[in-house]
Amino acid sequence: MSYSYRAHHLVLLLTLPIAPLAAQAPADSGTFVVRHGEDTVATERFTRRDTNIEGVLAIHNSRNTSQRYTAVIGPDATVPMIDVAVREDADSGRVKQKLVQRARVIFREDSAAVDAVISQNIETRVFGTQRGAIPYLNMSFALLEQAVRRTRAPGAVADAVPFFNLGGGQTLSAKVMPVGTDSVALDIGKVEYRLKVDGKGRVLGGAIPSQNVLVERR
Repeated sequence: MSYSYRAHHLVLLLTLPIAPLAAQAPADSGTFVVRHGEDTVATERFTRRDTNIEGVLAIHNSRNTSQRYTAVIGPDATVPMIDVAVREDADSGRVKQKLVQRARVIFREDSAAVDAVISQNIETRVFGTQRGAIPYLNMSFALLEQAVRRTRAPGAVADAVPFFNLGGGQTLSAKVMPVGTDSVALDIGKVEYRLKVDGKGRVLGGAIPSQNVLVERR
């Protein structure tokens, strides 16, 4: 899994609605700005509460792709369910973006059930995964932050966390290692992320050194 300038396809499509951003006092919120060299390739606006996280990941590409997600957060910092809606607007004059994909993934023990619509029929596919897997959405640092929080939750493995790739259904085990007192190295496959974090596990910024990618939190 690596950063690219096109949004990955989600596992499947879904007809279930995506919940709107809730109008209540947020526990934490911010925006991640992802840059490759001098170019901004993505921005992610998110709001995190004790029981859920909601956000919009905007990919700066020719189709103006945006991915709006709503995820449920469990008491142990796991993510038992996530909804994602992908929209595109290749025509800058279009008033409303076109919905191109939707997916809802529900995690149970060592499986991930994906509710989907295929050829106008609603279907469910089940993928094998690992217990406590965190959904991986390309260029979402808010979900990477949830993985860091997961490693610090009671009963979790302190230096490892599994990721379920929403772009293909694979599961990879990531290594999380402290770097000094205010950073962690997060290795997913062959990609190493360096994340600056605070005492609560909040990601304050980061980088992918091998890809010349820098991330700023605002």
